[in-house]
Amino acid sequence: MRILKYSIFALLAVPALAAPAAAAPSLPSEVPAPGLVARYNFDGGATEGRVSDLSGRGGPLTVRGSNNGQVAFTALGAGRFATFPVACAAGTATCPRALLEAADDADLDPGTRGFKWAATVRVAAGQLTGNANVMQKGVANAGSQWKMQISGKAGRAQCVMVAQGTGQKFTATSAKPIADGAWHKLVCERAGTGLSVSVDGVASGRAVIPATLAVDNAMPLRVGGPNLQTGGDMYHGQIDDVYVQLG
Repeated sequence: MRILKYSIFALLAVPALAAPAAAAPSLPSEVPAPGLVARYNFDGGATEGRVSDLSGRGGPLTVRGSNNGQVAFTALGAGRFATFPVACAAGTATCPRALLEAADDADLDPGTRGFKWAATVRVAAGQLTGNANVMQKGVANAGSQWKMQISGKAGRAQCVMVAQGTGQKFTATSAKPIADGAWHKLVCERAGTGLSVSVDGVASGRAVIPATLAVDNAMPLRVGGPNLQTGGDMYHGQIDDVYVQLG
């Protein structure tokens, strides 16, 4: 009986355990989450010179032009697509130029992660005056870059990446020309050590790239050309359903 009494007393004498401390709140990650980070289908046209992003994560595209260049939003059934200025004759000093531009955004800088950029295009061989830049972020001779273009010589779709730091350039080129006046969906994708281009859902070309290749720059997203300077690789056809996907 005495032993039982001492046992009960000892049990009561044990101090209560302190409640576990609340976990510290996790800090927000600086790495953008994967998923769709920008999309523009042009169905709403432009409001005050701006095309709205449909992903909920990207910024609007602003229409920019020089020499009275404009981007027209042409009706197609219930939707619309963007039409860029026609090519001028060689040597024309005041050729109209226009492009669409969205501000720099961390979601558009993939670093070394998986990344996809896509657009539906319609261009004829006669509209090519050189390489035609469909969409890009960054420039090849100043930092890093990802880009989609139509090659001027063969009219083939090309996906280009330029590595941050080293300036190494890698290009995946479609097996067949797409500058035939018909609509084609083009998708560029970086996955690990592969850079690929697909045309209308079919894999069409691939290049091997370093796993360490990174793209991160402070340049805007541009659709329809690299800039408005004379001699730029402007695009002179139609573009629809532009999107960018991270991861």
